[in-house]
Amino acid sequence: MAKRRKKRRDHWGPFLLFWTLLLLTLGLVSCLVYYRYASVYEDTMPEKAMDELMAAMSEDGWRDALLPTVGEVGEFEDPQQLFESYFNGALEGRKLSYRLDRTKSTPDQSIFGLYAGPSRLGEVRLVPVEGSRISFLAKKWSRCEWRVESIRATPLTEALEALTVEIDVPDGTEIFLNGKPLRQELIIDPAVPLSEVGELEARFERQPRMVRYEITPLYGDITVTDAEGNEIAPLGEIENGRCRYVVEPKETYSFEIEAPEGVVVTVCGAELGEGEIVSSENNMFRHLENYITDSWYKTVHYAADGLYSVPEIRATYNGEELTPVVGVSGKYFFFYPSDPDTTWVMRSAADEFFKSYMNYTSYKYNGTAMSDLLNRTLSGTDLYRNIKSSRDAMIWASATEVKYDELKISNFHFVRDDCFSCSINYKADYTATSWHGQQSRTEQDGYKMLFVQRGGRWLAASMTAFEN
Repeated sequence: MAKRRKKRRDHWGPFLLFWTLLLLTLGLVSCLVYYRYASVYEDTMPEKAMDELMAAMSEDGWRDALLPTVGEVGEFEDPQQLFESYFNGALEGRKLSYRLDRTKSTPDQSIFGLYAGPSRLGEVRLVPVEGSRISFLAKKWSRCEWRVESIRATPLTEALEALTVEIDVPDGTEIFLNGKPLRQELIIDPAVPLSEVGELEARFERQPRMVRYEITPLYGDITVTDAEGNEIAPLGEIENGRCRYVVEPKETYSFEIEAPEGVVVTVCGAELGEGEIVSSENNMFRHLENYITDSWYKTVHYAADGLYSVPEIRATYNGEELTPVVGVSGKYFFFYPSDPDTTWVMRSAADEFFKSYMNYTSYKYNGTAMSDLLNRTLSGTDLYRNIKSSRDAMIWASATEVKYDELKISNFHFVRDDCFSCSINYKADYTATSWHGQQSRTEQDGYKMLFVQRGGRWLAASMTAFEN
């Protein structure tokens, strides 16, 4: 029995030795295979190719490689300028680095993002070098060397925040964005109310309108200029990705209107009221209290400026439309409607007085012209005194010939039975002759006249130039 047990122990020793040597051999072979695979794995990692690329490329080299791949943006921006500005800003004070983009990488390609701090500047695509694949036991363990197939810039639409620009301008106004004119196709609203209008213009039947341009997306600096190159500031801070500009109309309008009390005056459909009244008086009746004790009327003077709409001026009296007289300066004058009872004698008195006045002021007749004019003027009035005191000045005046291009006497209105008002408009050519030759000029003016009846005759009591 003891011999049998000893024989079994003698067989167990070689068995253990055999398996020990086998396991050691297998371990050695496994280690050799592993170290070989690890060496190949390290040499064929795409990161190694990226490290070599990063070492070989300078910052300028990366910039030059990325710039040609920048995609298009809108017509008002240069994509390469935008990207270069983004690149330089992201790189300031930072170093370039890379990260493997696992969402895009596959066994047949490795995608690496190029970064400067948190900013992604572009991506590098690596693909296997043809014929470099090495297999280990299974296909899935095969390895290969990598090469750069492409370097592409990050799309600006992903790298930069988009902005929408709204620009309100008067219709027909040329406006520029980053040096390029805005096209009509960019108008999204052709009738935007103008917010900056006064109280009067807010009552107009037709409000002044603007057109609204919308330009999107924009990614870089924005410069809005007018046709003269003047830069326009934004209306306020950027809100919800929108930047607004409002270009006020450069041209504004004004008006001056004079009308008798009781005449309803409208501008663009808005009736003028207390807010537009500058004064309420009537110079025609000044110092005539001794001749006209009652019945005179006031003249209301309206004015406004800073309007963005061209003033359309109308006036009515008791529902009757009035025709304005427009002075040289553009001032509107309205008068009461001509009375149907106006006589030929009244018209003749006004016509003869004015011709006598022009004869006197043109110095055609010396003392005779003055006497004739005074004979047609109401004695004791300011008008009479002014004519009489002008004699010394007229002695030295040059003889002047007057030729009328226009002469209109109208707007006859009875102030009372023995007093009427009217208007005189004229345009005349003057030729003055003196010792040193002739001088010519054209004059256009008008007068508001007041006549008073005395002794069966109509005499001029007041004469006021339109522009006074």
